[in-house]
Order: sequence, then C-alpha cells, then structure tokens
Amino acid sequence: MRMKTLVAWGLASVMVAGALSGCGGGTGTATSGEGSEGEKKYELTVSGIGGSLNWLPIYVAQQEGYFDEAGLTISEQLFTNGPVQMESLSADGWDLGCTGIGGVFAGALGYDAVILGASNTDDGTQVVFTRNDSDIVAAGQGNNTLSDEIYGTADTWKGKSVLCNTGSVTQYVFVKTLEGFGLTQQDVKFVAMDPATAYSAFIAGEGDACVLTGSGGTFKMMNEPDKYTAVSSGPLVDSGLMCHFVANKNSYADPEKYEAMKVFMKEYFRAMDWIRENPDQAVEYCMAMNDENGSSMDEETTKMYVSADTYFTLEEACQMMEEKAEGSENSVMEQSMMDVLDFFIQCGNYAEGDLEKFQGHTDSKLLNEVLAESQSSAE
Repeated sequence: MRMKTLVAWGLASVMVAGALSGCGGGTGTATSGEGSEGEKKYELTVSGIGGSLNWLPIYVAQQEGYFDEAGLTISEQLFTNGPVQMESLSADGWDLGCTGIGGVFAGALGYDAVILGASNTDDGTQVVFTRNDSDIVAAGQGNNTLSDEIYGTADTWKGKSVLCNTGSVTQYVFVKTLEGFGLTQQDVKFVAMDPATAYSAFIAGEGDACVLTGSGGTFKMMNEPDKYTAVSSGPLVDSGLMCHFVANKNSYADPEKYEAMKVFMKEYFRAMDWIRENPDQAVEYCMAMNDENGSSMDEETTKMYVSADTYFTLEEACQMMEEKAEGSENSVMEQSMMDVLDFFIQCGNYAEGDLEKFQGHTDSKLLNEVLAESQSSAE
C-alpha cells in the first residue's frame, strides 16, 4: 500500500507537512501490528529523490503489489537532492532513505545515519564529452591506464578548457580521467559550471570539453553522435559511485521499525530482480514514474536512463559489505565511499577529520539477515 504524503523541497516543508498529515515521520510511522486476518502489518516512511533510478524499484514494487502482499504500507517523502533529504532527519522526518553519495555523506556526518547497503551503481550518466573535431578524439583510444576506451593522450588534454561542476561527482570522474593520463586538474583550464549550464554553454561553442550528468544533457549529447563524442565516463574510470540505503538512527534502533525495514528490503530487491527480467515494462514504469514526478522523458531517453546503471542483486549487495577492498581493512563498499569522501575533503567540501568521523556508520546486519531469511525460505 502506498501513501504519498507530500513532495518535500526542504526542511521547513517537511516539518509542516508532517504535522498536517499526521504522519509524524520517523517518530511513529513505522509500526507493526496484526491485521484483520492475523497477518503482520508494517508501516514505514521512506524518503528518496523523485524520478531517480533508485526510486524506480519502489515504484515497481507498488505497481506490482509487492508491498501489499508483504503487509507493508509506505509513506513517501520525496526530495530534490540528497543533502536536503538528510536535513529532515533533525526532525525524524523519515525512517529509511534511498540516496546518492551526497546524501550518504550528509546523513552519516551530520545526523549519524546508518548506511545499510547499496542498491545500484550511480555513475552511468556521468560522461565527459568533446566535439568530434577535437584533437582528443583524433588521438584515439588506448592511452589511458584506467581504460583503453578513454580517448586522448596526455598532450592532447593539456591546456584544454573543461566545463564541469566543482566539488561534485562529475569533477571526481573527470579528475580520475586525468589521473589515467598522469595529469592533474592543474594541467587543464577548469571552468566551474553546473551540468545544465555546462551543456548549454558547450553547445553554444564554449569550452573544449564538458562533463555532464543526469538524464538531460548527457542523453541529448549521446543522441548527436555526428557532433559529440563521449570520451570518458564514470564506468570507464571505475568511479565506484553507488546509491545507498540510509536509515534514521532512531528508527534503526526501534525493533518494530527494524523489522519493517527488513520487509521493505526484501521487496525492494525483488523489484530490482523484476526490472532486470522485464526491461521493456521497466521502461514503461519509469516513464510513468517521471510523468508523476513532473520530469517526463521520451521513450528513447528513458531506455538509455534505465540501462545506464546496474542494479545489484541481494547477494551482490551483501558481498560488497563483507568482502575487503584490496590493501584495506574496509569493505569494498566502504572503501569506495571513503575514496570519494577523501576527494571531497581535498576539494574543501568536507573537513580533514571527516574521514575518521565517517567510519563506523555502515552496518551489514540487516541486509545479511534479509539474505539469510530469503535463502532459508527458498529451501
């Protein structure tokens, strides 16, 4: 069952709408009890970014009736970005959130949120573009240590004017691209622009390259291969960027809400399995979801959007929380997050001590229990 209580744009609207709707956010919406036929019933307030790929499994689970079958009623809290999403934790605005790396850092460092696992990769739409007549394209591929598919050489990249958002995941992807050539950001002319502005400026003739993300400029450029070439991307540089599940620490400590989270996770991963098995219908659901969110996309763009990133299986999500990263005591998932956080610290977005402060905010217990119970029920 679905209860869409509001579309939240900031902390103030979350608090007011929560009071008016009587949902009370994380203070009382994730309870469990007996239904009329003795079946267990659960309630959970779930937050996310409207129209995002990690919200799509929730939409699918609602449309396919998975939550209803499990006796779970969710109240939605939708936001425009991760940091704003996390602000509402100060008022216990929700129990469980689906978010990108920006929301993860804001939640863990600012509100002691608990990171429960990863849902999907989050770098498929982060792409570096040049014009087809660029000497970077002419230099061809095979000269970057991170991937043979990245275009250019150290010499062709040096001195280039690059339009890119500063202190962002797009900058992270671009800097990693340069590192593969033995270069740093100081070897190019970095022009700070948000992706939408960078797209408009680049098609107007500004810059030698641009770094885009999201379903707007990235896919528009990809649809014009006669003009633009994708010379690098998040997957090619192995950025490790992912979307994650983040829990309100107070909700996570509540036994009934904890059980409701387990029910949610089981159905969420079930929905991701369905998406992999039904790609055409998943595109239809994604289009419908974005129509409802006010961010409509045509069918071809939606196909690229849905296929740009990879949904993890429950087994994969658990494995990356248990398997140690090479040369580290951290898990693969933790190390990926900490690499990005370290980059943001160097950019001045976070303080020097935040890397140590971030450690200890990941807990694999809940997801491992979901996996164990799923395996047991399958036997």
